[in-house]
Amino acid sequence: MSCGRGSEPSSPPDSASRASSPANSPEVEHAVREADEQAVREADQAFAGAVEVGDDAGMARALDYDDFSWITPAGVKLSRAAVVASPPHPALTSASGAAPEARRLGTHIVVVQRHSGKTHAMHVWVRRDVGWRLLHVSEVIEGERVVYGGTMIGAANCINPCKVVPFVPANATEKTIIEAWQAQQSGPEQWARHIPDDNVARTSNGTYTKADRIAVQEQQIKAATVVAPSPLTWARIWEFGDSALMIALQPRAVGKPFWGSRVFELRNGTWMMAESYQTSIQDHPPY
Repeated sequence: MSCGRGSEPSSPPDSASRASSPANSPEVEHAVREADEQAVREADQAFAGAVEVGDDAGMARALDYDDFSWITPAGVKLSRAAVVASPPHPALTSASGAAPEARRLGTHIVVVQRHSGKTHAMHVWVRRDVGWRLLHVSEVIEGERVVYGGTMIGAANCINPCKVVPFVPANATEKTIIEAWQAQQSGPEQWARHIPDDNVARTSNGTYTKADRIAVQEQQIKAATVVAPSPLTWARIWEFGDSALMIALQPRAVGKPFWGSRVFELRNGTWMMAESYQTSIQDHPPY
């Protein structure tokens, strides 16, 4: 199944060019990063406000091209056309008091997140020639916590996704990203290599830090548990040179299938999964 970027990423404006220049001091790079994060935080606040007050035109202006998508807490994936025609009610509104947290990943993606109790929302903004645009929204409401190690444990028979996936990369960067994701599925050592310490997985089955998942893996190894990771049914990647968004549809061995929204960043030559949301499809019967 072929997947690729919806359109060519824009050439970075001056701020991004300065941020990527090796001649810049750490102080300058930090200031540029903070400026990008502040700009997107403000754009996201404006988008959220437009949705809440029913300003459909204001909301639509923030959305990225035809590839925009929104995954609701029920696991319903909405297209740009569906959102424009009938804007969904966001999982977190201003009444929740959830402050937006923004961080730039690479030079072309800024992720804005809001958290309130067991409800979480991730907005993925991308840099275009016309400015920052919202490419993807993923929302999660945590249900009952389920043990989650995040990779293959023991002598599990893992063909998909460890060795083969129904995905044909559109270019060399997509190939490297999907291979990095497959590697992290193949066992604890590769998983740890591709998951940064600052990654927090927000899922319908609970929230997990990297340390949480390592602890689960260690328990599973000691108990000689055999665990196979969820196979891949469908995926698409939007890559922007040093960062990327991947949306995937995956069944679970036990439970309901889910949408995985993952943001990757190239760090020291390795593609790392910086952000990950997993939203179960509530109307699907469990396997």
